[in-house]
Amino acid sequence: MLFLAALALADDRDDDVFGAPSDPPPADTPPAEPPPTDLGEVQLATTSDAAIAASLAEADDRLTLGGKLYLRADAAVAEGAEFNETALSSPNLLDLFADVRPNDRVRGYAAGRFRYDFTVAPGDTDDWGNELEAGSVTLDQLWLKFDVGRVAYVTTGRQRIKWGSGRFWNPTDFLNAQALDALAATVFDERTGVTLLKVHVPLEKIGANLYAVGSFDGADDFEQVGGALRTEWVFWTAELALSAAAREGDPLRLGADLSAGLGPIDVHVESAVRHGDDSTYYEGTFNLDKFKFPEEVSREEDWIPQVVAGAEVGIKYSDRDSLYLGAEYFYNDAGYADSDLLPYLLFEGAYTPFYLGQHYAAAYLYLPSPGRWDDGSVTASTLANLSDGTYVSRLDLSHRALTHLQLNAYAAYHYGEDGEFHFSYEVDPIPGMLDDGLSIPAPAAEFGVGAMVNF
Repeated sequence: MLFLAALALADDRDDDVFGAPSDPPPADTPPAEPPPTDLGEVQLATTSDAAIAASLAEADDRLTLGGKLYLRADAAVAEGAEFNETALSSPNLLDLFADVRPNDRVRGYAAGRFRYDFTVAPGDTDDWGNELEAGSVTLDQLWLKFDVGRVAYVTTGRQRIKWGSGRFWNPTDFLNAQALDALAATVFDERTGVTLLKVHVPLEKIGANLYAVGSFDGADDFEQVGGALRTEWVFWTAELALSAAAREGDPLRLGADLSAGLGPIDVHVESAVRHGDDSTYYEGTFNLDKFKFPEEVSREEDWIPQVVAGAEVGIKYSDRDSLYLGAEYFYNDAGYADSDLLPYLLFEGAYTPFYLGQHYAAAYLYLPSPGRWDDGSVTASTLANLSDGTYVSRLDLSHRALTHLQLNAYAAYHYGEDGEFHFSYEVDPIPGMLDDGLSIPAPAAEFGVGAMVNF
């Protein structure tokens, strides 16, 4: 219930920007009378301080400047490592935006992101030898919104968008190139926008919304422009969404998303299927010591399904407090039945977190404002890759201090077999290829704290 409401609020709806349709603007006022030509008749007008303040306030309403500052410190402990070998990182973010609203029918928005990690020194590399960058600047959003006759609402430019009702997995989120980080999104979804032309037509009389979307990221000619259609229908206590997306070089994707309230339980089912996927899949064995590599296979003619099903129940445990329990299952036909090829996928750049296995499950407990802790919340969650028998459990604490300061802390523990959530890899030295060999220990635990302020 609470999480579904939060997901609904996260969806970038045009009505949230423009508000409900309002009365048409009044007719233009007639032009002022021309000034008298006889200077003897001129009356000098005085402007009060209040009038000046009102004019400045009106101008300020048209432009809002602000942003988000998110400072973090993280520590990662590997199995068998000494305390002084604990890996540290500090992936800090600064988002700045300008929001322009000249009237209630036009809005422009621009946002940039600066990322800086204080722990990265020049020349540092990751476990695979890739050079790390301490800082980067990214365009997050750059869009313009307006309506056409108060019937259709147009958003054009780089913008954020999210489809699907799943908490941890969203197979119908067709337009984002990057999948949601199922654990970190508990605090903050760090994904930036995508370049779209979106037309939204609300049909209030029948409780529906229609969307037509053009996708332009990386398109330097019309052949590379993608397209998507989506319709949302609200009936009784349920919402049904149907989606389709296609683009040159990408598979045809079809999706359906249903969320409903059944008494005290909120349920959701999200399913997607894709056809014409020319991505490379692998079969066979990978053994670098013996130079055995898997073979490439094609699934371009297959219809590849992905299905998420979940439920959440709110339980009132005092007059003013409730807790929320939820669970989710994800079937991913695009994944692998075990973790044998996981190292090869990492070498080939085909590693897609949370979408590597065929079967996943998750459970969570959410406590908003527990007891007398009105400004805090607690979230406990566990994700399992059932295909390879690996797990990660995480505890998140959040507290709002000094009205505008959001503090958070988390701890995560990895366990299970050798696989996605508990991955380790050892390669003996190979002359001419890996003279020193390769050793990646399995993660044991992670800890982190953060402070966020919006301004």
